Amino acid sequence: MSFIILAIPFLLAQCGKQKSNKPLASNFFQQASLEAQHGNPKKALNLVNKSIEYKSSPKSLLLKATLLHTINAPTESVTLFKKIINDKKTPAAMKADALNNYASALYDLKEYDQAEHIWEELCYDKDYLSPELAYFNLAIFQLKKALMLTLDSKDYFHHLNLSERYLHQALAISKYYIDAFFYLAQIHIRRNNLRLAHKTLMELLMEAPDHEVSQKLLLEIEKRLEKEKNPS
Repeated sequence: MSFIILAIPFLLAQCGKQKSNKPLASNFFQQASLEAQHGNPKKALNLVNKSIEYKSSPKSLLLKATLLHTINAPTESVTLFKKIINDKKTPAAMKADALNNYASALYDLKEYDQAEHIWEELCYDKDYLSPELAYFNLAIFQLKKALMLTLDSKDYFHHLNLSERYLHQALAISKYYIDAFFYLAQIHIRRNNLRLAHKTLMELLMEAPDHEVSQKLLLEIEKRLEKEKNPS
């Protein structure tokens, strides 16, 4: 939020005056990607800015916009995402990735309806290579709606059901989607279906045995199931 929004158009305005040096641009971009993967967004942002100084490209701008979102600068990232999405030179698949991240930034800005609409369209976008992410985001969106309501609210289970449906759709596309399994287990717990939650967490741990949060949650469920079995 503290990042000055004018810094983005200023940087883009310099693109026509760049020293064209593709090898250096590529090198900085690769370094930025590695830092991003290692969880160092600020260092990655500095490196991708250097890459853009030498050669601006849709992929470098997309990484920059995503990093701005990561460091909690959604307004700045939205400005850049819009430029990428509206640029005719942006490849279709990359534009779809930008749309997903753009929707996430809009969500952070409380533009919930717009974000939801984008994710719904991405689920059926032939150019989007990761539709499971759109389904997952829709699932989390509905789950958060449910958690804002009381258990006796008529809409509580409606949003919970939608969330579960979206998670199953994500898993139908990517059957080893760990986060989808985890949140599906959370929904089963909220319905007090501990056996199904246990089964879901077991499936998760078969794919990710070192998932510590799921390990702890599984132990808690097993204790509760044992207590139900032997109440005395």
